[in-house]
Amino acid sequence: MKTPLPILAGMKSSSQPMELVAPAGSLLALQAALQAGADTVYLGLKNATNARNFAGLNFSESDIRSAMTLAHSMGRKVLFAINTFPQPGRSHEWHAALDAAYELGADAVILADPGLMVYARERYPDLRLHLSVQGSATHADAIELMREHFNIQRVVLPRVLTLTEIEKLARQ
Repeated sequence: MKTPLPILAGMKSSSQPMELVAPAGSLLALQAALQAGADTVYLGLKNATNARNFAGLNFSESDIRSAMTLAHSMGRKVLFAINTFPQPGRSHEWHAALDAAYELGADAVILADPGLMVYARERYPDLRLHLSVQGSATHADAIELMREHFNIQRVVLPRVLTLTEIEKLARQ
């Protein structure tokens, strides 16, 4: 029997405490989230590999190294968002982001693109993968497909789902 797949950031079995996962758009925001009790933070690079790529936000590799050191010293986790789709002729940038996530010690990588999932599985078979909301998994078959092919460990569901639909997915 398979272990149920957490389908929401923070969803765990009823016997485990809930996990608070917070976004971190800067080192200061990451520090504040950790000090406020976040168990896990997620972040991304200052480039097109990150869906929250806005002016003044996100991290250089040096900042991520500092963030990883801080979070891990507190016993917390860092998820690395590479949640956009590679642009034609530029897939090397997304591969480099995945390489950096692995080398910097990310606890998991949040991905949307199946091609990047293939790259991650081939290159870093032990790297934990999460499916981004941009992956648009809205039903159990899609989630199971991602788990079977890419060993996805967590899914962030799209906002279009109703609470009833989410409850049904959680039971499945």
